[in-house]
Amino acid sequence: MNEAIDFSDIPELGDEFFSRATKRGPRVQKGSVVIDRDVYEWFEANIPASSDLISKILRAYMQEQQAKSAAGSEGQGIG
Repeated sequence: MNEAIDFSDIPELGDEFFSRATKRGPRVQKGSVVIDRDVYEWFEANIPASSDLISKILRAYMQEQQAKSAAGSEGQGIG
């Protein structure tokens, strides 16, 4: 522990806290996706926080497909 930190004004977490506490999983699931090298390199070179943008692009596509599916459309593939 770092002796320079003053913990005197922080209450201890007692048994009551831990009896009600729940464990939560991570918000983000990390995995691997294969992306063409030129596409990846372009995003990395040109877009700050490119991973976030790639995730937003994929989410937009997913939501579009979900909306089409909910409307009863066929053809869920790309292109």
